[in-house]
Amino acid sequence: MKSITLIPMALTLITTSIISVAQPAKHITTVVPALETRSHYSDAQGNFTDVDDPAIWVHPTDKSKSLVVTALKKGGIDVYNMQGELLQFIKPEPAPPCESSVKKCKNKAGRLNNVEIVYDFNLDGKSVDLVLLSDRGLDKLAIYTIDVNADKLLTYVTAPTAPLIFTKNQKKVNKGNTAYGLATAKTDKTMAFVTQNSETRVAQLEVFDNGNGTISYKNIANLDFPEKFLLPDNSLWTPCSEEDGEHPHLEGMVADIDNNALFLAQEDVGIWKVSLSDVANSQKWQLISKVNAYGVPYSRKWSDAEDEYICKLDTSKDNDYGNDHLIADVEGLTIYDGGNGKGYLLASSQGDNTIALFNRMAPYEYINSFTVGDGDIDGADETDGMMVVNANFGKEFSQGVLVMQDGDNKPPKGSSTKSGVKRESTNFKYVSWKGIAEALNLPINTAFKRQ
Repeated sequence: MKSITLIPMALTLITTSIISVAQPAKHITTVVPALETRSHYSDAQGNFTDVDDPAIWVHPTDKSKSLVVTALKKGGIDVYNMQGELLQFIKPEPAPPCESSVKKCKNKAGRLNNVEIVYDFNLDGKSVDLVLLSDRGLDKLAIYTIDVNADKLLTYVTAPTAPLIFTKNQKKVNKGNTAYGLATAKTDKTMAFVTQNSETRVAQLEVFDNGNGTISYKNIANLDFPEKFLLPDNSLWTPCSEEDGEHPHLEGMVADIDNNALFLAQEDVGIWKVSLSDVANSQKWQLISKVNAYGVPYSRKWSDAEDEYICKLDTSKDNDYGNDHLIADVEGLTIYDGGNGKGYLLASSQGDNTIALFNRMAPYEYINSFTVGDGDIDGADETDGMMVVNANFGKEFSQGVLVMQDGDNKPPKGSSTKSGVKRESTNFKYVSWKGIAEALNLPINTAFKRQ
């Protein structure tokens, strides 16, 4: 296992590898969702379910039969069709048993954070499609095969011997600095990139056939991104953290095979671009866009009510080192394939409930932003994960679809508690790419490639 550390190398990186491009004025266009999935609730009645990330599996012969696989954190997995109808629900893996001598067992059950699709994986000599999820509760990958002709669409195939990703034992797992964000890249091998909760580390894993119909993985390298940043005025800046010991972690990621790129969102910092063929070479890492509050001084004060520090920016000392089109947190990243390496990188700008579009090719210039507002159903706010696919799925999604998490879902009438209190709810929204493209005057490509 190889580990790459960036202190003080990170300081040199930040001063030499930031890409500066002209920033057009931000114009926010509103589109509306076409449909939504069932509502989930983050209370005891709803099993404390807070949905996070979707992945779209494209059927090889009939795209209308494609699937949307979604991570529900403590809630498990929902599998939907292209009409947003639930086809399969999978509970999370149970907590590992504690030793009999332990009076109070603190072992955590599965908590599924991010989800990815891998096409044409060789398992027992057969080509299969996979669903991979990062399991924050168990610090592992959860791996499933897809079979639309089976009673169970998804079948669990993670090897029992699959290792912990960031921790050494169950005691460390229970502290929670475990598997978080996830991206996959299939070249000559199948790779998974996993971020670590509350840390700046990203693990590069090789996924392989473990025999007996199971799949495992091994660590290839650890990539350690910066915690501190050298500003143009030669001062050091560290993003504000809500908890002591919490570092500016990354979550949203997406691989762009056509352009040899891995994009990573460091939530309070910005978007990084790394070369897929040379991920360990930190001298080539580029911070291609920074959040609006990048470099802004702040103060923080503990809040007993919120059980965390409240960060207060001193905007009077804002030197405009950041960009107005990314308001922290930067969350989900996804690629729209425009063909021949062209297209867009989409980023969830969670702080202002917008989606920012960048050119997916260097110099990665900002193009435009849009927001998903209320239509016949409510819009999408506080979005974490999302995925866009340029395939023709038929009907309203004949020119592609964007599926995105709605972190502030408006649930159906009658879903309040008996005392009339509104229940906090999340779900997923399906948005027609045609509507987005027409609103932003973007070309459309429906020549989808499985890769």
